[in-house]
Amino acid sequence: MSGYTIFVRNLLVFLAFLVLVLVFLHSFESQSDTAILSIMTVVLFTILSIVLYIALRISVKSTNKQLFISYTILNMIIRMVMSIGLLLMYREIYKPVDGKFVLPFLVIYILFTIFETSFMLKIADEKP
Repeated sequence: MSGYTIFVRNLLVFLAFLVLVLVFLHSFESQSDTAILSIMTVVLFTILSIVLYIALRISVKSTNKQLFISYTILNMIIRMVMSIGLLLMYREIYKPVDGKFVLPFLVIYILFTIFETSFMLKIADEKP
């Protein structure tokens, strides 16, 4: 199997697991209103993960030895800025009564961080 096929398979397995975690989390009354935030977060982080994977695969073949780490740092910055923007936008539009709406977001953020770290380590091992 090619690297892209393995990545897509792992991403789909990860997303299935994440959906199960989110269904459980949103079954609690205090989190039932935040499903839209979870959906937006999963979509955003999935797109960022796919872009990161493609960029890192390209960087492995590059002669620029700093490209891999540059893409990794750029991803981290983009992810933080977009996360803050998403949370602020959600707060402005939906006006939640308390800060509990952040809990599903944090769960998604942590799980995506683990997922991205795992495939980044595999790609880094491929570097010549």
